[in-house]
Amino acid sequence: MNGRILVADDDPASAELLTYCLEADGFTVVTAPDGNQALEMGTTGDFQLVILDVHMPMYDGVEVLEMLRKRHVLHPIKVIALTGDLSEKVRHALEGGRIDSFLTKPVDLVVLREEVRRLTAA
Repeated sequence: MNGRILVADDDPASAELLTYCLEADGFTVVTAPDGNQALEMGTTGDFQLVILDVHMPMYDGVEVLEMLRKRHVLHPIKVIALTGDLSEKVRHALEGGRIDSFLTKPVDLVVLREEVRRLTAA
């Protein structure tokens, strides 16, 4: 087993695709359908990596990122943002939140796997 990954995405098809891809690489994957559940699960410290959709109900991915950064000050959790929103506003907000990686939808699974391996190897 390579570790645990939290996938936070309100689109069930996207979450299922990411889960299938990551489990095929040996990861244990848990999903959260909204920002509130992502925050609750992400603050437990049980995950090696979080993959956040930017636009979700309750809290968006930027808000979840900011709260995770505040919660995990001593041992920062690795976070990949995943979104179809290519606006400068979103990119700037994610960079301000010290995002570890930024991927666009539709996600290239080869690139996703490379980023996950890079971030979980650290």
